[in-house]
Amino acid sequence: MVQYKKNLGQNFLIDLNKINEIINNIPNLDLKGEIFLEVGPGKGALTKEITKRNFVIAIEIDKKLTDYLKEEIKENICLLNLDFLDVNLKKLLKKFEKVNFVSNLPYYISTKIIFKILEEEKIQNVSVMLQKELVERILAKPKTKTYGRLSVSINTFFEIKKEIRVPKECFYPKPKIDSSFIILKKKDIKIDKIKYLAFIKECFANKRKTLLNSLKNSNSIYLNKVKDFLELNKINILTRAEEISVNFYLLMWDYIKQ
Repeated sequence: MVQYKKNLGQNFLIDLNKINEIINNIPNLDLKGEIFLEVGPGKGALTKEITKRNFVIAIEIDKKLTDYLKEEIKENICLLNLDFLDVNLKKLLKKFEKVNFVSNLPYYISTKIIFKILEEEKIQNVSVMLQKELVERILAKPKTKTYGRLSVSINTFFEIKKEIRVPKECFYPKPKIDSSFIILKKKDIKIDKIKYLAFIKECFANKRKTLLNSLKNSNSIYLNKVKDFLELNKINILTRAEEISVNFYLLMWDYIKQ
């Protein structure tokens, strides 16, 4: 029997009804020839079902779990015992045209993984299990406490298609709070992802300060252009980053990149 490791934030999904509900909602699962990239497959609750239909590249940091899955799943899988944050995604996905991302993300590292996959152009649909608090940040609206860099970054590039609530009782060991499985579909937006995401990071670098002061403290090359944009659109120059909508960030980006 494989033991869970608390230091890796492992919580295994064990509720069969929830597993089936999630599997039935994962995009492209029934299309032939689809490639799925899974991070943290754990004991394979989702992996076993996906490999019945399509090929999975599974990245698992826990060597014991990797060995366990090698015995459990023999076909349609490439198992890699690696830390996902160290993986060169461009190299790994080089021969594929597009990839679907699936994961039950450990809370302590969820945000870092999300920002990594946001930068990868080949990742289309994103289906992830996240703790409730993080999902609230993703779904947050401007001028609320939970609206921030994560909200803007994800909603710029993805449309939130579905949320499946997953109570803490569906996991072993049982976490302290509930989770949600959310499904994101990639939008058709043609901008430089890496530069745009770096800009949004600068905007929210000092959340308590005004947008302009946050950019100034970040030594942003876009400071003067953003100031011009605010004045041109008759927006208070004391506006904070969390008061600006995703669509307005895109308009701002179009202007400063001219």
